[in-house]
Amino acid sequence: MRFLTTVLLAVAAASTVGAALAQEPGEKIEFFRPTAPGAESKVKPVGETTVGMRVYLTELVIPGSAVQAKPVADPGRADALVRIQHEYTHGSGFRYDIEVTPFIEGTLDLRDYLERKDGTSLEDAPELPLTVDAMLEPDVLTPGDPEVQPPGQVGGYKKLMIGAGIAWFVGLLLLIFAFRRKAEPLVEGAGKHTLTLADRLRPLVEEARRSEISNERRAELERLLLAHWRRRRGLEDLPAAKAVTQLRHDDEAGPLFRQLEEWLHRPRGSADSAVDVSALLAPYENVAAEAPAAGGASRP
Repeated sequence: MRFLTTVLLAVAAASTVGAALAQEPGEKIEFFRPTAPGAESKVKPVGETTVGMRVYLTELVIPGSAVQAKPVADPGRADALVRIQHEYTHGSGFRYDIEVTPFIEGTLDLRDYLERKDGTSLEDAPELPLTVDAMLEPDVLTPGDPEVQPPGQVGGYKKLMIGAGIAWFVGLLLLIFAFRRKAEPLVEGAGKHTLTLADRLRPLVEEARRSEISNERRAELERLLLAHWRRRRGLEDLPAAKAVTQLRHDDEAGPLFRQLEEWLHRPRGSADSAVDVSALLAPYENVAAEAPAAGGASRP
C-alpha cells in the first residue's frame, strides 16, 4: 500500500514538472490564484440608527483580548459616543453590549472608537459597521415654518373677574377661620436640615462612580450641574456642549465634570473607590437645592 502511494505521488510530481517545461519562455505558472478584490462579500452592518439617536448593540463578538471605549477629549465635537455596557467571556475573545450615539451620517466602523486594554492593535478584528441615516433632507439647515394656529375665543373677561372675586372671598373666609382656631402655634421646619445641592448630587455621583447610573438619573445629574454653573458663570446663552467644554476647565466646576466624564465611559459595574466624593461635592455644600423638575430632563 505504501509503495502504491509513493508511485502515485511520483506520477503527480512528474505531470506538474512536465507542464512547467511545456510553458513558453517568460510565462508564469500560477499554482495559487489570488481571489479578486471584488469577490469579497460586503460586511453586514451590526445595526442601523439615525443621527443623534442612541442605539444599543448586543452580543457583539470581538476576538482577541478585551477592548474598551477610546477616551473622548471633547464630546461636543466627537463623531460618535461609544460606551461598553457589559462584557462577557466568549471562547478566545469577548462578547459585548455596546451603546452608541452617532452625530454624523454615513457608515461608522466601531473599531475606530474602541481600543484593546492591553494596548495591542485592533486591526485583526472584524469590521463593525454601523449604518447612520439622516432625518433631514440634503441642504436643509433650518426648520420649516410652524403651522399657524387659529386664535382662541375672544371675551369671557367678566366671567373671569366674577370667578376670581368668588375665589378671593372664599380664601379670605378660610384664613379667618384658620386664625380663629385656638391651637398652639407650630414652628414649621424647626430642627429640619436644609437640603443642599450636594445632598441631591451625592446619590447621583455615587451611582456614576459605581457605573450603575441609569439614563434618567444621568440626565438629572447633568441638568443639576449645568443649571447651577450656568447661573454662577453667566453661561445661560451658551449652548450646552460649549458650556460643558468651558466648565470642564473651570477651577471649581472642572474636577467634578472631568471625573464624571471618566466614570461614565468605564464599563458598567466597575467601581472607583480611590476618589473622595466628599471633596468633589465640597463646592456644593452651601448651595440650596432646587425643587425637583417634574418628569426628569433629557440630555442637552
